Amino acid sequence: MPPTPDTPQEARLARVRYQAALATAVVAGAVCAVAAGALAVRHFRATGEHLSTSEAIARLREQYLHSEDPDRRAEIAETIRERDLALRRRHFGRLTFMRLGGLVLLAGAVVFLVAASRAVALRRRLPHPPRAGERAPPDVTAPAARWTVVGLAAGLLGLGVFLYAVTGEGYRARAPEEGEGAGVAVGPPPPYETIARQWPRFRGPDGNGHSRYTNVPDAWDGESGENVLWRAEVPLPGPNSPVLWGERVFLSGATRQGREVFCFDSGTGSLLWSRPVSTPAGSMTEPPEVMEATGYASPTCATDGRYVCAVFANADVGCFTVEGKEVWIRNLGRFRNSYGYASSLVIYRDTLLLQADEGSPDQGYSRLLALDLRTGRTAWEATRPVGASWATPALARPEGRLELITCANPLVIAHDPASGKELWRAEVLGGDVAPSPVWHDGLAFAVNTGAVLAAIRMGGAGDVTDSRVAWTGEDGLPDIVSPLTDGRLVLLCTTDGFLSAYGVADGRLLWQHELDRRMNASPSLVGDRVYLLDAKGVMHIATVADGFKEVASADLGEPCRASPAFADGRIYLRGSKHLYCIGEKGGEARKGKEQAPDAEGDNP
Repeated sequence: MPPTPDTPQEARLARVRYQAALATAVVAGAVCAVAAGALAVRHFRATGEHLSTSEAIARLREQYLHSEDPDRRAEIAETIRERDLALRRRHFGRLTFMRLGGLVLLAGAVVFLVAASRAVALRRRLPHPPRAGERAPPDVTAPAARWTVVGLAAGLLGLGVFLYAVTGEGYRARAPEEGEGAGVAVGPPPPYETIARQWPRFRGPDGNGHSRYTNVPDAWDGESGENVLWRAEVPLPGPNSPVLWGERVFLSGATRQGREVFCFDSGTGSLLWSRPVSTPAGSMTEPPEVMEATGYASPTCATDGRYVCAVFANADVGCFTVEGKEVWIRNLGRFRNSYGYASSLVIYRDTLLLQADEGSPDQGYSRLLALDLRTGRTAWEATRPVGASWATPALARPEGRLELITCANPLVIAHDPASGKELWRAEVLGGDVAPSPVWHDGLAFAVNTGAVLAAIRMGGAGDVTDSRVAWTGEDGLPDIVSPLTDGRLVLLCTTDGFLSAYGVADGRLLWQHELDRRMNASPSLVGDRVYLLDAKGVMHIATVADGFKEVASADLGEPCRASPAFADGRIYLRGSKHLYCIGEKGGEARKGKEQAPDAEGDNP
């Protein structure tokens, strides 16, 4: 029999060693259990993923072989490539995890066997318990043993976090499959020609503020009801603009207490559905402090006829089907933005693009995100060397490729919307950038007060500040209102209603005009007329080719800060409390010339 300790000091040391060995064995055993469980879960989940992905790719290949539409075949081929790449990435990620998990399991088993055998041996050497009537010496080893257990438990917790991270998605650019996660599969993205006939995002399908339809009214009166087809109360406030798809109009609204997305019938104004966007558990719960002018629901929604998405100042993002079924809700963490978040959303194929510029250019907070529409997971994320901004990206199509044009201090950056890769940049901006970029015929236009109006030739690579900036202008620069171009001139409008027009060809200042009205909404182009909505709700309709010539005005009778949305024969305006549908009464909308989109191209 092993000898027992002879002195109290030896007894205490033996007790410490025993308790430490026992705790090590317990923790190592738990590590082995966690590792084995994680390996088993990953194995069975990976098997299901592999089978479902293979079946989905097989179905897509079958569709490809039987489709006669070249555009549809190209779209299916791209989807197959994306899913095949995602499958390969998951496969190699799974192999890496299995190797790491196996090493952890092996190491845990070795530690368990050594610690357990050591504990058994030490247990035999512990002093006998005191006889009846004897007082046991104080156990000074208890604190040391407790700290040993705490340390080992902390190690187990850290290992658990590591295993959780590894058994999670593991790869950011993951392409979820149909029906995976909480997503709702609702069919493929629509072609560009379908999108171009709707008003699916801030300032229309291209973000340029161009109405495809010229048969919209130029006279109405909110007080008398002239040409006001309907008026509907919006339950929650927000300066975001309406977006349209078919028979549905979408808006969002929020207060400090709650956030919602609303869907109205475009023909009658009835509220078809409203859905709350509740902060997911574990996310930021306290709403940020925002300026009253910005509010909690400044960004405009985006839709593609399948989904509608909204983002709010507290970084909640919600996605619903157009019928109102919740697809997912996600919180992106607090937006570090001094005025409140205001960049609107853009949908590209099966991803939601979100410009989240924060802090100062040297802090590294700014990013561009693509979220999978079906699951809300991050498809890709690009860091941006810029400061906070409130501008919305424009999805342009120069020279046969797509460019997502973004504006922030101090750069205009073009990204690939499919991957987030930076294509080119130009250092032409500064300050608090709120006006969104516009584009036409290979030129992107970016502007901000305190900087310049810059015309940049798209299609470049790298830093194009010195090589592709066609011209710059310095007069009449806006701080909120986005510019407008018809391909011949670029129109700028400041918040106090001062208008400036530059020639697209050479950047020459053509004319200036003082409207002397407070302006928050961005101007729109309808045929050869410009529609400018002032903050009191008066629409100023003018021609601008040879100077500003107002040809009509129409008063809504309610303050307005949102930009208008256009449809066939109708205009949708959001006032401070109501949503309005403007159209000719007494029959069908008059027919007018339909404008073609700015350029044919890929599905944005």
